[in-house]
Amino acid sequence: MADFRQTFLPCLNSSWTEEQCARLNMVAGWKVAVYVALPLILLCIAIALLCIYLKRRRLRQYTSIKKARGPVTISPSRTSIKSHQSSSESSGTPLAEEFWVPVLKSGGGEGGTSAVELVGSQVQPFSRRRPSMSARLENSSFDPNSEMYKRLEMMKTKEPTIEYAGELHFALHYNKDMGILTIRLIQARDLQAREFSGTADPYFKISVLPDEPRTLQSKIHRKTLDPEFEEKFAFEIPPTDLPNRTIRFLLFDYDQFSRDECVGQVLLPLENVDLSERVELWKMIESYKIRTPEKKPDLGDLLMTASYLPTAERLTIVILKARGLENTPQNKRPDPYVKVSILYAGKRLKKKKTSTRHSTTNPVYNEALVFDVGREFMDHVYIELVIVHENRFGQNQGMGKVVLSAESEGEELEHWKSLAASRKGTARWHCLQPLQPD
Repeated sequence: MADFRQTFLPCLNSSWTEEQCARLNMVAGWKVAVYVALPLILLCIAIALLCIYLKRRRLRQYTSIKKARGPVTISPSRTSIKSHQSSSESSGTPLAEEFWVPVLKSGGGEGGTSAVELVGSQVQPFSRRRPSMSARLENSSFDPNSEMYKRLEMMKTKEPTIEYAGELHFALHYNKDMGILTIRLIQARDLQAREFSGTADPYFKISVLPDEPRTLQSKIHRKTLDPEFEEKFAFEIPPTDLPNRTIRFLLFDYDQFSRDECVGQVLLPLENVDLSERVELWKMIESYKIRTPEKKPDLGDLLMTASYLPTAERLTIVILKARGLENTPQNKRPDPYVKVSILYAGKRLKKKKTSTRHSTTNPVYNEALVFDVGREFMDHVYIELVIVHENRFGQNQGMGKVVLSAESEGEELEHWKSLAASRKGTARWHCLQPLQPD
């Protein structure tokens, strides 16, 4: 208040001229601006210094963690990673943690790379040792072209395994005068859920073996592992043929994007059933799987469609979803995206990618990627789809791939043929294959 009086009250005195008052007010305004601006400038400088300090502190923490891990030894199969720190070596008890290690590309990210050593150069990447019972016999007197050897090979490559897949409740009634067998499908329980959804959409297909051409289907029950059907199905069977017939119940899991998967079956020979009166039974549902001797590692599956329009020379790849992806080496859920590349004569012509899904092993995309590919190139291109984990603190990691081309095999080749034969794309599941190291 004293400053105000000293500054502005003299202007009220008639002895002061207007010019003197204006100069006095200009000096006072400059002082006010300094008093206001100086604290703001100091505050901005303090905030900037704090940000620089936090950034350097975070970088030091990341560098110390990276150095603490030390060089690692990576086995090319599902195994453990052991840290070769001096402290663990001296104690004689190196630390080991079980998890899946994907193939890493050579070359480093920021700050250099750790020393990496592949154990066992003679071992093929991502392969498993054949069990000794399935190994080939080294015997010069053994003829590999004999019929016995072919039968043994067939038994070895397709070996059924019986597993519990739930229980089925049904009833049978046979009208001997009319020759009609009525099957009442009542309910099922304890069905197996899908790995990526935790539930199922079950239904049954019923047929009478071996001569009945008809297959009857029940209704689809959504998102349940204990469906109640209460449906009846009738088959015409002469009384003389009844002991030679077998009822087959096939359990399917409905998938709106691809072909339904048969997950179990029940076989009931009628020669063991007394049909003189109504019969009600509980039967175990058997899961039938095919086991191959050299099964590739389960890296997950990718569901996608592909279609080509020759008139517009446009190739459309639709990435629907993936399931059963592996966790990261840190045993955390990945942040996956799908990178699609068009290759010709060993060169990558075009590439596009989907958006990233965070912290999930079963990502859903539903994204279409469109490429312009000339008809003269279409028969010779390779469509490569790679699922990549987006690493926010280092180099991205490939998790598996699918390649569609005229030189592919199995399901990939069938999908390629359907791409060339039809303009409408069909959705198919593909098993992810290991990435080859550069």
